Amino acid sequence: MSKSVHENTGLGFILKETLQWSNETSINYPQVIAGFIGMASCISLGFYLNNLMFGLLSTFGVMITSDTSSDGTIKQHTIEQFRTMAIGTVAMIIGIIIAGHGWMTGGLIVTISTLAALLGGFSRTFAIASVQFVILSIIGSSMGDGGLHQDMFKISASFVTGSLLGIIVSVITGYLMQKLWDDKVSVQQTAKISYRQRFTTWRNKLTHFTGWKYTVRVALCMIAAQLIGFVFHLERSYWIGLTVAIVLKRDLAYSQRRIFQRGIGTAVGVLLGSCLLLWSLPQWDSVVIIGLLGALRPIFKNRSYAIYAMLMTPLMLMMFSTGSPVTAHLLEYRLLDTMIGCVLAYVLGFYIWKNASQGNFVGKT
Repeated sequence: MSKSVHENTGLGFILKETLQWSNETSINYPQVIAGFIGMASCISLGFYLNNLMFGLLSTFGVMITSDTSSDGTIKQHTIEQFRTMAIGTVAMIIGIIIAGHGWMTGGLIVTISTLAALLGGFSRTFAIASVQFVILSIIGSSMGDGGLHQDMFKISASFVTGSLLGIIVSVITGYLMQKLWDDKVSVQQTAKISYRQRFTTWRNKLTHFTGWKYTVRVALCMIAAQLIGFVFHLERSYWIGLTVAIVLKRDLAYSQRRIFQRGIGTAVGVLLGSCLLLWSLPQWDSVVIIGLLGALRPIFKNRSYAIYAMLMTPLMLMMFSTGSPVTAHLLEYRLLDTMIGCVLAYVLGFYIWKNASQGNFVGKT
């Protein structure tokens, strides 16, 4: 963390960091093209087969794999994408298995999130994989409220289909744009650290409370998220947990910035999404818009997370309401649950810790 957390709490800092724009990361065109072709194709196939569940799940597969880190060679990137697909598939199955059991489901989500936060401290790769696992587990647990147990393999197959499509398009585009990948290889030439060394470092950090701090922050936020959902009987309360999983980072200052970026971006995104109430889009117009939003996601994710969150809101609304109009209630749930998740992440995951010494495992993950 480059600046003290104590100095990064003013309104000026929040506005500056929320609206910041970064050109440090170049546009990854394979991700952009894979996002458009993959997501538009999956939704189109769902419409064609009259299987909207397939369209939704396969689109999630494209989204997850297209978000995979693109540094290194095409081979390295492809391996990372297949690893992401495997993690996502397992997480989705576990989420479906634990769904529909009331308080037990909530407790298992908290347990999964806490263990993932702990294991994510092993390395940056583990940290990224742990967040992906939590996100897909929550999504899986929200599907059908336990009524899709018998279809878990069909659901997994749909997710894998979308993932494979995204990987194939990304690899083909990467080969056609080989120079973009070659330019990145030299950046990644760093000394390798053995798993034994990583394990020793990770174990030593766990001998101090600093090494457990992120895990405790995640556990507090997830417990609160589940309690609020149950006590107030919120219809789509899983969005609260999803928001926490997305915005709560190991680095406190980075976590604070992400919380406000997500909150402001979602609020603006809901305003954009409200435009969908004005008219009912034909199916194939929805395909084009979802494809375009899928292409824009990787461009803005590393340049302006606030704009990324703004685009993700109408995208998710269109995906979850595929085949039916976007309603005012859906917009309200999205905004309310996201804001609750951001408040929980800020209070329990940042504010009460900002005066404590910062201890990071793997940086901004």
